[in-house]
Amino acid sequence: MTLLDTPKAMPDVDEAQLLFQEARDRRRRRWIFSGISAVVVVVILVATLGIVFGTSGGNRPTKPAAPPNAVPAAVGTASTISFRPVLCYAPALTLATGQSAKEGPLPYCSTASALTATNLNDNTSTGESTNPPPDPQFSSYASTPARSADTAGTVLLPGATGQSASRFVLGPVGMTQQGIKSARAVHVVGSWVVDLSLSSAGAVQWDTLAHGQFHALIAVVLNNRVISAPIVQPLQTAFSSFSGHFEIGPGFDESQAKAIAASL
Repeated sequence: MTLLDTPKAMPDVDEAQLLFQEARDRRRRRWIFSGISAVVVVVILVATLGIVFGTSGGNRPTKPAAPPNAVPAAVGTASTISFRPVLCYAPALTLATGQSAKEGPLPYCSTASALTATNLNDNTSTGESTNPPPDPQFSSYASTPARSADTAGTVLLPGATGQSASRFVLGPVGMTQQGIKSARAVHVVGSWVVDLSLSSAGAVQWDTLAHGQFHALIAVVLNNRVISAPIVQPLQTAFSSFSGHFEIGPGFDESQAKAIAASL
């Protein structure tokens, strides 16, 4: 997807440059869907939904997002949404013959696989990061069932249907839907997003979580599945408040965006 979504006449070079510069300047003030250099993680994040966070209007990110079948399976009439720090990626459950999946307390992510700001090494000029590989020690652990998803503990959750991602090891919940004051589906250039406004308490919770994960990842968990896990403000050199507002998207079609907004 480009900055110009429709096959109309292309602008001249000067106009195109102005459009590009305006979009770049605005994106530097937002949390955008970040490119990732490691091939396996490019596949993981491009197959999920990007997230835009900001306090003003303007151009949205233009990178590809979720395939059409990625979200509906995670949306229900009584959906629950939460936001957690991403500690590391985990491979798919792989068991030897006769081996049972491990349950119970999860191990710590290894130093080499931890998705810390240091390991991600975000480039603020490009928004790209160098991601560690999935942590192999989680390959024998079962995903955390919804009934056991401790909000104050560590969980191992799958990605939404259609993602190439295996699974995600997540820390304690930083904000739940209780912090969301309103949600609405909004059409943007070539896509749909879910626009969220936070309560006063939610705005504080969100900024606390996002500040702690600056240049690291936050997972959007919908009905016990990770539908997105972007990096926090990859084009900024310092954290700035989101002022109680952000958007999930782009990448939804109209029915997906409206279903998520209505369920919240």
